[in-house]
Amino acid sequence: MLRPRYLARAIAEDALPAGKMAFVSGPRQVGKTTLGKRLLADPERNYFSWDETDFRRAWATSPTRAVMERGEGPVLLDEIHKDRRWKSRLKGLYDTRGDELRIIVTGSARLDLYRRGGESLLGRYFPYRLHPFSVGESEKPPAPEEILATTDARYPWADLLKLGGFPEPLFGGSERRARRWSRLRLERLIAEDLRDLRAIADLQAVRVLADLLPGRVGSLLSMNALREHLGVAYGTVRAWLGVFEALYLCFLVRPYAARLARALRAEPKLYLYDVLSLPSAAARQENLVALHLLKACHYWTDTAQGEFDLRFVRDKEKREIDFLVLRDHRPWLAVECKSNQRVPSGNLVHFSDRLEVPLRFQLVNGVRFDRAYPETKVRVLDYERFLAGLP
Repeated sequence: MLRPRYLARAIAEDALPAGKMAFVSGPRQVGKTTLGKRLLADPERNYFSWDETDFRRAWATSPTRAVMERGEGPVLLDEIHKDRRWKSRLKGLYDTRGDELRIIVTGSARLDLYRRGGESLLGRYFPYRLHPFSVGESEKPPAPEEILATTDARYPWADLLKLGGFPEPLFGGSERRARRWSRLRLERLIAEDLRDLRAIADLQAVRVLADLLPGRVGSLLSMNALREHLGVAYGTVRAWLGVFEALYLCFLVRPYAARLARALRAEPKLYLYDVLSLPSAAARQENLVALHLLKACHYWTDTAQGEFDLRFVRDKEKREIDFLVLRDHRPWLAVECKSNQRVPSGNLVHFSDRLEVPLRFQLVNGVRFDRAYPETKVRVLDYERFLAGLP
């Protein structure tokens, strides 16, 4: 059964009516093509994939002729970023047929890279980043002012902990098959997507780096430690991690230091989009919270509801807040992950007071726990209830 995705309405009501192309990027096998096809009035005639030989030949000759035999409504161009000249060809198609043609483009790493650096397409598209399923995903995600308006889970927290949020393992329901899916996905990502994105001679060392990352989740990431382990230069490790970020294998959460005299300023934390390689329940919990918060930040930013950024806070005395969401560059929401501590964390209160954070949450294990502490402005609640209130 096809599940509706949270970005569908934004694309249908935001980008396409405005005459903009919709660029949908995200991790491998997260459901980008499925989402795009659901937005088509005529999926049989209006879906065009770079992997189809006839379309590839026609596109190389004339993008306009390549989509000439289309039906009514938008067209979906899938994986065209594999064409080295895709930007100039897409620009030509949009500039000559943009008034009559609504275009959705789906892809992963290169699409995202060119989205950030492609001046030739400036002003012609709206970017959207598609994430895995989350506890509260719905067709109408909450605005920033509406978080926690509902705390009813649509996808159980326990299922996400066991199976992750990618569609195939989540709805397959088997932990054993989910682990196999995760392993094969990583192999294909390195063998195919990495090759398409960048020429890297030492693929074996890159695979070793990928295998090291699960053990670094939630900790301060030392590039020097990775460099020494791999026996390569600092700049090489940094470049490889940049490629992994572009491929949506991992993401970095950087420290927030403004207005804090002894705050950590350099080393980020690392998290993964696929949590199935994490053996520790605590690591999966923290990683999934990071994913939920990043998804909310990306959704609100991509749909023009403000500029949102995910950070953490840590000082030289090793006091820490797990996550801090900035809204238009100002501290807005603080989150601390705990196991069973149901009274507000001293570090959460300390940093939230110093930074004047209006929304403060402490997450704990359990079922349907929700208690406010007005004196510290902290709300303590279980993981599922909190995450159900996010996009």
